[in-house]
Amino acid sequence: MRLPRSSGTALTVLIATSMACAPSIGKPAASPARPNADALLVLPGFGYSRTGARVFQALAQTMSGEGIDLYVPVYITRSGLADSRAKLERFMRDTRLDRYQRLHVFAFIAGGWTLNPLADRLPNLATVIYDRSPFQERAPRIAADDLRLLAWMRYGTTVFDVARTPYVPLAAANVRVGLMIESTPTSFIRRHEKQARAYGSFDFDCDAFAQRYDDCLYLPLNHDELYERFTDTWPEVLAFIRTGRFDQRAQRTPPADPLAWSRVP
Repeated sequence: MRLPRSSGTALTVLIATSMACAPSIGKPAASPARPNADALLVLPGFGYSRTGARVFQALAQTMSGEGIDLYVPVYITRSGLADSRAKLERFMRDTRLDRYQRLHVFAFIAGGWTLNPLADRLPNLATVIYDRSPFQERAPRIAADDLRLLAWMRYGTTVFDVARTPYVPLAAANVRVGLMIESTPTSFIRRHEKQARAYGSFDFDCDAFAQRYDDCLYLPLNHDELYERFTDTWPEVLAFIRTGRFDQRAQRTPPADPLAWSRVP
């Protein structure tokens, strides 16, 4: 989540960023090319931008070489979480994701809030990998409490819905679940450290995210960096899709001092 630092330039920045929407990515349902057996549906969150879109567009060919077709919808609306969920359903229907033998999902934070109640309608769902963050999951609440007008101007009511909606875990029993936990804060969280701390301690334990999982790792990235450096993360995503486990060398130990960032000048 990125919001302007200065209210004096807020309107200009918000208009500029809202007009620079990232495009959807994916093979048209009517494409004459035969689809691969697997599809990866990436569900971006509030931090998605054209920069992130370029990263995924560059990775699409690499993924196709691994037998996986990539889909990245623009589904988050300004009118609320329910409308965003309905838009995601339309995207999945229009792109005929049900024609694949196996559907895999990588869900950024808002993506998890959007996807989970829909999971029982996806009979070919095989894998869900969640991006989770003790830091960034507080950003919608901070925006709602301290930056309400700016947040509404940038994201509409959806950011408030995510802030006040409890996380509903994935209930599907036959789906493999991976957790990727960001271990560093964004500049937004750094600027709003006091408010972030006011909501309670930060718990990095894999069991703290109210979601069953088959494997869990820690990323040395913050939320913004994960969009920009998804190429670095892709090998771990592919490993989980293939085996239901991340690489054995993945970092599975929580940060020794997750609050060390607060002491950085």
